[in-house]
Amino acid sequence: MAVSSTKKSVIIAFAAGMALGLMFTSLSFIKAQRDRGKDAVLYFTYGQAKLISSNVKCAMSFDDAKDANAVLNSLKTQYNIAFAGVYDCNGKLFAYYYRDDIKLQKNFKPLPPSKARFTSHDGYMIVSEPIIHDNQFLGTVCLWAQP
Repeated sequence: MAVSSTKKSVIIAFAAGMALGLMFTSLSFIKAQRDRGKDAVLYFTYGQAKLISSNVKCAMSFDDAKDANAVLNSLKTQYNIAFAGVYDCNGKLFAYYYRDDIKLQKNFKPLPPSKARFTSHDGYMIVSEPIIHDNQFLGTVCLWAQP
């Protein structure tokens, strides 16, 4: 039983359409998973920023950069964190942490307190969290994370 050329064309077009549909569905699924992964990193990084903000309050109150640096150095186990900075209320860098493979000349800056607490720049997710003690603004924690 021979298949006509018209029937072959219909079968080929149907198969190609199914293959394209499967490909687009797969790409949509992969993108959704990637976006979900970025959201998870963002929420985790935000949680870290809140925790650091809470843990550096005393160091900021007593102008103890050594203790603030000790808190930031605990981030060595978090490979996605490229930079962490604690800035005083005037925006001056008070304490910082760089991941070992990050070049020191990279210009990491905090988000101004009046700006959004989440943004992205140059392949990094940036999360800032205010440091507040007894209703007094002491400074800002800023984390630069790679998704």
